[in-house]
Amino acid sequence: MNSINKSIGLVLVMALMLVPATGFAEHDSFRKMGVVPPKTSQPAPDFVAKNLKGQRVKLSDFKGKVVLLNFWATWCGACIEEMASMQNLYSALRADGVEVVAISIDRWNEDRIQEYVNDKNLTFPVLLDQDQKIRKQYHVMGLPTSYLIDGEGKIRGYASGARTWDSADSHSLLLSLKRNGSNDDLQVDRISMQDN
Repeated sequence: MNSINKSIGLVLVMALMLVPATGFAEHDSFRKMGVVPPKTSQPAPDFVAKNLKGQRVKLSDFKGKVVLLNFWATWCGACIEEMASMQNLYSALRADGVEVVAISIDRWNEDRIQEYVNDKNLTFPVLLDQDQKIRKQYHVMGLPTSYLIDGEGKIRGYASGARTWDSADSHSLLLSLKRNGSNDDLQVDRISMQDN
């Protein structure tokens, strides 16, 4: 009987060691990329915006995919810095179910934004938020700001400032969101997103 209890105890300890391993690995990826996870999982606010072809696009159109939702502007130097890495990420991981959606908060006419997109050979969806409604919905205070949204449509992380999105750490982070989906049971310390 005593050896059975020891065996059961050993199995439980091993199981407990394995369960949070994914969460800690994901947490490490968040830390390396400077991404702040929300304290609790919350749905990403849905929105409708026009793309550069005048078509209406909803965030919910991307359900089932991991989305890097990036707020940017053509006049933002840090935004310009990260655009090439976002394009590289999109090219590398789109087939794996990772989408990049860039929301321009430029108030310029669409031709100027289209010229920029063409000049930089950007192929990911670029949506327009000229009236700033989506920016306000996501509490974006500075640019660039990015949200990581899992396939269930839940916000999994937030990053303020430029990132190198085509790095191995970024790929690892986004693919872990694809594999793990919404893991509300992660046993790691999380930093709450600000409501500003």
